[in-house]
Amino acid sequence: MKPGVRRILLVEDNPGDLRLIAEALRHRGIDFALRHYEKADEAARAIESCGSDGKELPDLILIDYNLPCGDARDVLTAAARNPALANVPRAVVTSSLAPQDREHALRLGARSFIYKPATLDDFLEEVGGSIAALLDRRADQAQAG
Repeated sequence: MKPGVRRILLVEDNPGDLRLIAEALRHRGIDFALRHYEKADEAARAIESCGSDGKELPDLILIDYNLPCGDARDVLTAAARNPALANVPRAVVTSSLAPQDREHALRLGARSFIYKPATLDDFLEEVGGSIAALLDRRADQAQAG
């Protein structure tokens, strides 16, 4: 993992999964700052204005698929409409195994569809590893560009 604080915009309604994602980041040695939303509509509004308020853009957007007041498709659509987020990777982190959910997410701009494993050790390794890989690719792109 490359050094520096990673700004992560996380859309997750389950407090337990919020804690698990934070633990997976710590487990990987990732220094992070979370901007957290619980509802799809709130996250979509925030994402639409990302970059216009003078705040730094996130390094990564993580989205649960099933959310109150919408779902990941709404958030991904909002991110796709914001040109400031063109180079910010988006990933869906979900327990959904439905192929159509994965297809929709990827079609709408998600770079990854990460399944939430049932055990703690698997969650820390698989989710943490997937997030670390996305952040590393983002850092490599930023250095190259």
